[in-house]
Amino acid sequence: MNWIGWLLSLIIMLLLFVAGAILWNPLRLLISGKKVEGVVIGLAKSPGSAGQDSLKAPIFEFTTLNGEKTKVSGRDFSNSTSVYIGKTVPVAYEQSNPKNAQIMLFKEFPIGIVATLFGFAVFILLIWISGILISGDPRLDDPFHLLPMLIANLQLNPYRFPVYFLLSIVIPVSGTGTYLLTASALDLRANGIKTVGEVLRFERIISKTNDGRATSGIFPMVTYKDASGNSHIIKRSMAKPLTRLKPGDLVSVIYPAEHPDQGVVNTWDEFWPPPIFFGFVMIAFLWLLYLMLTGKIQL
Repeated sequence: MNWIGWLLSLIIMLLLFVAGAILWNPLRLLISGKKVEGVVIGLAKSPGSAGQDSLKAPIFEFTTLNGEKTKVSGRDFSNSTSVYIGKTVPVAYEQSNPKNAQIMLFKEFPIGIVATLFGFAVFILLIWISGILISGDPRLDDPFHLLPMLIANLQLNPYRFPVYFLLSIVIPVSGTGTYLLTASALDLRANGIKTVGEVLRFERIISKTNDGRATSGIFPMVTYKDASGNSHIIKRSMAKPLTRLKPGDLVSVIYPAEHPDQGVVNTWDEFWPPPIFFGFVMIAFLWLLYLMLTGKIQL
């Protein structure tokens, strides 16, 4: 018996089953649940955690279509929730059990753990295919003989496979980055609180690159007050000589209501360069994948 093939197949199927089981209920509510609006009324701490850095999930309240008021705690605990107390949120619930409810926001779905499980399954699969291509050992075949068919259809070889491996990582990462950064920017622009800040001074900021080198720049430091009257200081992303700001200049600042200390200067270059970059990378690599699949690029 091909024990290696059976073992790897069972591990991959188990990972995919667990990921599907975690996503099953939220997706079922998304598709067939009753849709209403709810209000976030508090934050629940993860069981066994304590302190300001504990994991939290939103507690939200909504009224069912039958007029029944229901309070539910979210199931996805994180360091920073995507909603704040008092925010109106879309909710989907099970008609026969209103306590089974889900906030219909991307960040409130258990995407992190599902992506980890799915990514681990894909990683095992790619390493498995790599082993088949390099060794040619028939004992590495899967019990259903699907991998040899995949290798033949994609015309995989030791040169093409690393490119597919790279694309399988870069495309989802850049696509996810594009979505999250765009959604975050749109949410802040739509729901953030605007105020007026003042350039306080210029300050040299020193940081280290991934290779250990130190880089520095001279950035405007902007001070502003939130709705409670508390003062905060933030850094303008554009450094000298690109910025024309000078001490005493007034600038528009926008900050999320739940994190008034995380304001940004309300200009396009503070929001859009990162999602544009990730979007460009995603489109470029999707085009490369298309050219390889259609045979217009041969390796």
